[in-house]
Amino acid sequence: MPEELSALAPAKINLTLEVGASRSDGYHELASVLQTLALADEVTLRPASTPSMEVAGPFAAGTPVDGTNLARRAVDALAGALGREPEPFHIRIVKHIPPAGGLGGGASDAATVLRLLARHWPDAREEALAAAAAAVGSDEPFLLAGGTALVEGRGERVTPLPDLPQHGVVLFIPPDTLPNKTATLFAALDRDGQVDEPAVSRSLAGRLPVQVTGADLYNSFERVAFDCFPGLAELWERLEARTGEAIRLAGAGPTLFWIGPGEAVERVTTAAEGLECAVIPTMTAGSLWRR
Repeated sequence: MPEELSALAPAKINLTLEVGASRSDGYHELASVLQTLALADEVTLRPASTPSMEVAGPFAAGTPVDGTNLARRAVDALAGALGREPEPFHIRIVKHIPPAGGLGGGASDAATVLRLLARHWPDAREEALAAAAAAVGSDEPFLLAGGTALVEGRGERVTPLPDLPQHGVVLFIPPDTLPNKTATLFAALDRDGQVDEPAVSRSLAGRLPVQVTGADLYNSFERVAFDCFPGLAELWERLEARTGEAIRLAGAGPTLFWIGPGEAVERVTTAAEGLECAVIPTMTAGSLWRR
């Protein structure tokens, strides 16, 4: 292995996210059109005498550095898929993606570690990478390739789609999230009782590549997120009033986002000044990995 290997780990947004019925394995059936962004963490992997990890960057706070970190778990998952003993590595992540915000930062870090390991372990074929990614979490299989894709099942069925034309994106990051956020949001949906079919996701997937705005998108979690996250409904209302644009929830939240023409990014970013949220302008990005 070279002295170290490095790559970017892009954030993602859900253009659509339809949550279906509960499954016997405890997950829910999902249908989602996912899109990677130019906003990305920086991941570096190098050999070490014992497993270790460090996290730096503007969003390092709150990111675990122990065995619960998804990037650490990815090493064990791929070793298991290959039937080999895990090797000790030092993983360094520079966090530009807010953690626990619905942007897939931890999952992308893990998927990037898998791709870096594939450059070190030549027997790590796509099947093993996919199995390891699914073992770590639901967003990881998509983030192995990124770009634009239709994701179904609990996230393990990934159908690459034509790249979305480049769009501007502005992310609005509230100061607080929830403990056990994803489980809390799914439980709220279960109490809500509505079960979504994959119609919106499959319709958008069939129309790509097209220009989209927030008005074209859908997220099941929007039915419950504004009750679960204190202050989120007020922030959403103020953002829509100031920008005059449709604002959507990113994944299970609490990040909100706008998507539209690149030339409108500065206007939308400026409109959010003074609100209680961090504002990150970025853009959509194609796959980092597709060969």
